[in-house]
Amino acid sequence: MQIKLIVTDLDGTFFNDDHMTVPERNIKAFYEANRRGVKTAIASGRTKVLTSSVLKQLPFLDYLITSNGAVTYDLKTGEVISSRLMENRQALEVFKILDGYSLPYEIYFEGDCFISAKGYEKYDNKHIPEHFLKILKDHINVRDSLPDLIGGKGIEKVNVLRIPREIREELKQRLKNTGPIYITSSISENMEMNNYHANKGFAVRCLAGINGIDQKSVMCFGDGENDTQMLEYADYSFAMANGSDFAKISAKFITGVNSEGGVGEAIEKYVLG
Repeated sequence: MQIKLIVTDLDGTFFNDDHMTVPERNIKAFYEANRRGVKTAIASGRTKVLTSSVLKQLPFLDYLITSNGAVTYDLKTGEVISSRLMENRQALEVFKILDGYSLPYEIYFEGDCFISAKGYEKYDNKHIPEHFLKILKDHINVRDSLPDLIGGKGIEKVNVLRIPREIREELKQRLKNTGPIYITSSISENMEMNNYHANKGFAVRCLAGINGIDQKSVMCFGDGENDTQMLEYADYSFAMANGSDFAKISAKFITGVNSEGGVGEAIEKYVLG
């Protein structure tokens, strides 16, 4: 079966360990596949403003899936082609619960990221390299009130960077009591919340449908828990050798590590021949 759509996660998958640069092998493989008519896309937990580094390195990309599948952009037209936002009511309830635990959290809203002043002071995760943590903090907009910021609108995602293990399950249950909600993780100790139907699998399925592509012709790459739905969906799905057990159980194949161009390695073998 000919591959017609390739979708890859970023951190731990497509990027080097610096979370900023793409191995040359990946760039060349993506470019050659795209030149041959294969649709190419990024599917990240990041919001749009945090994907500028990869878009500069791959200006030929067709699509960008952001915030774990909450919003998908057509990069040729700039249009939003699919969207699944957390409703305003539920978002406000989630804020209230997290504030009750004094947990620092950021929200992804209209392609940008925001945090309260108190949250910004506690913004940290020891599993994120210091240089990349600084980049993340430099991109965050600090606001006095997140509820006032969003008004009556929905949001893309809530991200809690660090949650003590002893309260994790209790917190998860309280969040579920707000209504159907998608809760996942992309790095150790963090927790991410989306609309119940917003995940990378949903977004990839939409892309395939828009382009009239069968799932047997879809190739996906990922390394984390938030990649599992798209890895389960695609017939040609690859977990990175450095990936989590969640990814490896969900994928059909295993490829090389991210820093050695494991994505490019698989594309060379299964697409470029």
